[in-house]
Amino acid sequence: MFFNIFKKKPKKDAWPEQAKYKPRDFVRFRHRGDLRFGFIHEARVEDGNVIYTLQMGGECPTFVYNYKEENIVGKVN
Repeated sequence: MFFNIFKKKPKKDAWPEQAKYKPRDFVRFRHRGDLRFGFIHEARVEDGNVIYTLQMGGECPTFVYNYKEENIVGKVN
């Protein structure tokens, strides 16, 4: 009963090496015709392209899924 606490957690997938942006980078991107700001949440590689999930907002976040790296405008300092 008490040994359930000590089980190892499964490892998350490693971050793709060819990804230009790292987790929690603050970036600019176009979404529905407007320039928006958000954070990089996760990344994966599909067909040689890096695909990101972006997080907009803070307290009640909205996620933008399947966003290609080439469509991101740039990183905000």
